[in-house]
Amino acid sequence: MGEDAAVTLEFVGPEHAAVVRDLMRAAFSEYDAVLTVPSSAMWETVEDVASHIAEGGAMLARVGTDTVGSGRYALREDHVYIGRLSVLPPYRARGIAAAMMLAMEQRALTEGRAEARISVRTMLPRNIELYERLGYIVTARYPHPRGDEVVVDLAKQLR
Repeated sequence: MGEDAAVTLEFVGPEHAAVVRDLMRAAFSEYDAVLTVPSSAMWETVEDVASHIAEGGAMLARVGTDTVGSGRYALREDHVYIGRLSVLPPYRARGIAAAMMLAMEQRALTEGRAEARISVRTMLPRNIELYERLGYIVTARYPHPRGDEVVVDLAKQLR
């Protein structure tokens, strides 16, 4: 697909869990060589993903007819938690992840949430930089519960 193909975003529900999971796994597979504690994303079942999507929703990103990204969000009592943001490597650095984040933030606002949160491992600095460019600030640092890595929580006030 050409560089100039339009990006389209679509909110989807649990019925799209298999597509969301497969995209996430394909995008996260590069982390196998980076993370010392494997991502739990790699062993989520379709049922797990459907259950998470049911807590809020999910998004698919397409370039032309190719589905190239996914993300999901959970509506919590006082915020939205965005997770598993995924863009396939050949489609990165085109603003797709930022567009998905902004769309999920806007959805959260319409659902009455004034804050968005996300968690990232410090071993993935490009991901942290993306969220900071989008206005997120680090609110906490703590050891990963399953091993010798550090996780940061980031938050953004939504308007």
